[in-house]
Amino acid sequence: MAMRYSHDQWLFLSNFLAPQHRDKANEIVPSYFSTFFMRGIWDIAIFYTLTPAIGISNFYSRPNGAWKWYAAGTALAVFHLAFVPFVMYKVKGLSDDEPKGQGNMLLRKWLDVHILRSWVADVPAWACFVIGCIKSLQPL
Repeated sequence: MAMRYSHDQWLFLSNFLAPQHRDKANEIVPSYFSTFFMRGIWDIAIFYTLTPAIGISNFYSRPNGAWKWYAAGTALAVFHLAFVPFVMYKVKGLSDDEPKGQGNMLLRKWLDVHILRSWVADVPAWACFVIGCIKSLQPL
């Protein structure tokens, strides 16, 4: 799920930074982001809790060395949360429109962290889970 959210957030939010939307974005981004974020926060919280929980259950129950991949995927999924301090003030600023009229700048900064987080935590976690799944399907 993290990969789906990661891609969707980048796809939809980066549109506000396109040249043809940039002028209007400073006005629209705060209300859009606050609505978007508040609607999605529960889904994000549930899935970012379920992912490590399922990863932990898998690394305790998988043979063939698959458990190592589930452990690595779980660690990387939890590592995603290490980026919270780098985005929480940007999220608050985007939602509150503070400083006024800086939606583009804050969104760009949030997306920069988001892209980095996606490539160093989410993509590798997903790859580890896929490899763990493939290994666990192999005969003993």
